Amino acid sequence: MLSQKEMMKKHPSKFDRPLLAEPMTYRVIFRKTGNLQFFSHLDLQRTWQRVLVRADIPMWYTKGFNPHSKIVFGVPLPVGSEGLEEMVDLRIDREITCEEMKDQLNAELTDEMQVSAVYVPQTSFMDIGWAPYEMTLATPGNASEIASAVNGYFAPDGEPIIMTKRSKSGDKEVDIRPMIHSLKASADMNGIIHIRTTLRAGNTENLNPEMLVAAA
Repeated sequence: MLSQKEMMKKHPSKFDRPLLAEPMTYRVIFRKTGNLQFFSHLDLQRTWQRVLVRADIPMWYTKGFNPHSKIVFGVPLPVGSEGLEEMVDLRIDREITCEEMKDQLNAELTDEMQVSAVYVPQTSFMDIGWAPYEMTLATPGNASEIASAVNGYFAPDGEPIIMTKRSKSGDKEVDIRPMIHSLKASADMNGIIHIRTTLRAGNTENLNPEMLVAAA
């Protein structure tokens, strides 16, 4: 059986691939787990830029004195979070199949970051409105009682939850309750609290899961 690197060598060089009439966008779904959960978003961007070069992906580059490729990520995760279905859009200028791109990328990635799918998207990241999260919290208190209290506190018909949210224009107080689509907390036999929630992740309004934990 051929290894991933041996399989990649069977693919033509990007310079041997025919140019496309117009550049097109491919969406890559990947996981980021293990030690990579401690990568900042900037670290992730730099990693992908290097991987794309090593994987010989035919990226489209801007013109001018400082050409750069077009790489756009979906909803960024806070540091310390694993992602099982992260998304990145790549602008391509030469012919390559989705399967070839997946194989070539995985040949340059580790077990902690692997591509699960590549396809041509029909929607934009601007269309994303909500994102699901799962959090695990250890507590010295009674986990079952705390989980029940969390469910009550974040109930849809509760009082406003006012938090200070930082932005480029400065700090402002916002009610985060409308930004919580759903939330369910439970406790396991080891005293660990599990929170499954869906939070606002739009381009103009979004809620960082770390703010949810701080509010609790």
